[in-house]
Amino acid sequence: MAGIAGMVSPTDDILQKSVNICAMSEAIRSRGSSGAGHFISPHAVFLRRTGPISQTSKGSFVSELVVEGKTYILTLDGTIFNKREISSELNLAGVDYNALSCSELLIYAYIKWKEDFLNKLNGSFSFALWIQEDNILILARDHFGTKPLYYTITDRILIFASDIRGITCHPLFEAALDVEGLSELICLSPRHTPGCGVIKGIHQVRPGHFLHFSSNGPKSVRYWIMDKPEHEDDLVKTLETIRELVIDSVKRQMKSDAPPCGLLSGGLYSSLITAIVTDNPALLNNNTYNTWSLDFERSSRYLRQRGGGFDSDTPWIRWVCRRAGTRHHYIILSPSDMIESLLEAEEARGIPGMPDSDASLLLLCREIRKDFSTVLSGDCSDEIFGTNIRASEHFLSGRKRLPWSSNLAEKISVFKNDIIDMIKPYEFIEKCYEEALADYPKFAVCDNHLRKEYESQWFSLYWNLPCLLDRLDRMSMACGLEARVPFCDVRITNYFWNIPQELKRLNNLDRGLLREALRGFLPSDILERKKAPFPRILDPDYEVKLKNLLFETVFDPYSPVKYMMNLKTLESMIKQQPNTSKSFLSRTQLYGWIIQLNHFLRMNGITTF
Repeated sequence: MAGIAGMVSPTDDILQKSVNICAMSEAIRSRGSSGAGHFISPHAVFLRRTGPISQTSKGSFVSELVVEGKTYILTLDGTIFNKREISSELNLAGVDYNALSCSELLIYAYIKWKEDFLNKLNGSFSFALWIQEDNILILARDHFGTKPLYYTITDRILIFASDIRGITCHPLFEAALDVEGLSELICLSPRHTPGCGVIKGIHQVRPGHFLHFSSNGPKSVRYWIMDKPEHEDDLVKTLETIRELVIDSVKRQMKSDAPPCGLLSGGLYSSLITAIVTDNPALLNNNTYNTWSLDFERSSRYLRQRGGGFDSDTPWIRWVCRRAGTRHHYIILSPSDMIESLLEAEEARGIPGMPDSDASLLLLCREIRKDFSTVLSGDCSDEIFGTNIRASEHFLSGRKRLPWSSNLAEKISVFKNDIIDMIKPYEFIEKCYEEALADYPKFAVCDNHLRKEYESQWFSLYWNLPCLLDRLDRMSMACGLEARVPFCDVRITNYFWNIPQELKRLNNLDRGLLREALRGFLPSDILERKKAPFPRILDPDYEVKLKNLLFETVFDPYSPVKYMMNLKTLESMIKQQPNTSKSFLSRTQLYGWIIQLNHFLRMNGITTF
């Protein structure tokens, strides 16, 4: 685990400004509280913070290599899972690649293959590479964007950091919110357009892209471009390939300095990871595998009242634990726990997100970090395996809007008319939809347009996956915990993308192909269990406490969000009786989101638009 930051100017001497790296280091401290390393030169200043360092770790800070008269400096957040294969391909005389750190390996890979080396990587990473004699900076993120990387360019200086606060704390940068950023917050939050940093002037390196920055300015390049051949494997070969890829991906990501633990909900994905891990005890150094789950006080009572076809996770978790021989830890949260963590969750994410889910995940990660430094998660698997059924139904209906903006009407009703007139929410949503469609041909070659049956898979990869990964990374790293997502493997995504939709639903079952491929690892009951979402708090007491906090927030005379709100509509909404209908979750999420929005504006000193 690490946090990276830095400043680069190919044309100007920035040594006098390098003192600002101290503030940037403090701003990303949660991503590595054990130490920091620096590289300082006239045109580039790099920083890397790290977590607890084992005695066997190499290249813990900024890596610097001089090869054939050129100096290469690289700072890395993350890890490379196919390090052995890359080392074997390099095979240059006089260098023991097996002894290299991941950072040093990336430098040698760049020297041999230039930017094409990114296509060879399988990992979870973001990094900055400075080629000193050429005055060239390369900023890159992995295929899915599992590790964040933000940047801004001001006065011919590029400033980058793993966290937005690493940029907003810089004296050269003044935080502001323009119409585009406000539209992103109101219309799309917690999702955001790929590459958007929400705050004016801040951008993200997009997943599967690298940014080339030189005296000629910045240039963003997509390196992950999938071929789209016909799926030619028969059913037997397809099942065999899926099984091999899934098992190999889990085994690769199990490897770490200390044995990992895992999240376990009793659902298909987390149970599969648990079964595969415990089937390979040597990778755990023969230690017992520890698993963790999250629930809320009185959750079973309210789950029965609200229905929805889902049952309690607890019996299924116990079943998996008995079968796999794990040691399980139950984390039970109260409404007060959630309320007290709302603002911490916003600070961890850097922008308003999914208040209840973010807060509960933050608290879960905090407990896990007391005993472990790495956790395996089944998050994002629907997006990887192309089985987001809700999205599929939405896109096949022909509606040209994002399925995740279904509660937009209620959300915008609490804002003043001049705010709504400014952002034009429905026009903005349609623009985002069309831009995403236009971006598809750049991603999948041999296909000039996106067929309707593939829209949900594309939008899940384009919008939903980065949001879920960002949430998992921010909440875990805020606690000093590294979260790994074994199913986020580029080989799995490339293979599943070309499988026909009807085959993915083998035996007319959601995720039927995956279930059949991994049959034998789990009992049929768990393989075929209806998917339960991430636990959400359903307790009416939470809504009461949330309303009280919201009332205090928006009617505080110094509250920045107060001047954006339609106070009559909001007050009427707050005074309604605690909600026991299916709209409970969207309403409580809206209340929490407004509280987080106010905190975001206040922390960044944003008062006007």
